[in-house]
Amino acid sequence: SVECLPTPAFYYPLKPNEEIMVNLESGKNLLIRLRYMGEPNDEGMREVFFQINGQTRNVLIKDNSAKIQKISNVKASGPNEVGAPLQGKLVEIKVKEGDVIKKGQPLFVIEAMKMESTINSNVDGVVKKIYLKLNTMVEQDDCLLSI
Repeated sequence: SVECLPTPAFYYPLKPNEEIMVNLESGKNLLIRLRYMGEPNDEGMREVFFQINGQTRNVLIKDNSAKIQKISNVKASGPNEVGAPLQGKLVEIKVKEGDVIKKGQPLFVIEAMKMESTINSNVDGVVKKIYLKLNTMVEQDDCLLSI
């Protein structure tokens, strides 16, 4: 509960190696020392290392001031959109926009953990748009193309 924090620690962030004493109740105190705060990752999360009564702990904390670098792709949502069935790298695109395709025809290849998976069309149609480029890292359900 934050009501036990000293007022300055509540309003201002601790500096590296700064420590505070938090009195939870009579006879129960926590000695908290900030050890290190990492740089924000591509999702805007910082890893913070601290000690509580001498034991080192770490947590991931969202840094709302960090500029997020991670690019997220549009997810497949409609019946005519083909999404990635798994996370991996788009290593081959076997069709191009405007191609007439048949059910079962290979559309693209995704590599995950050194294994390639070929994704085939589940309908006949025409490739309307290809959304991602070759060698793009894809997450599950990222929209790759529309038919």
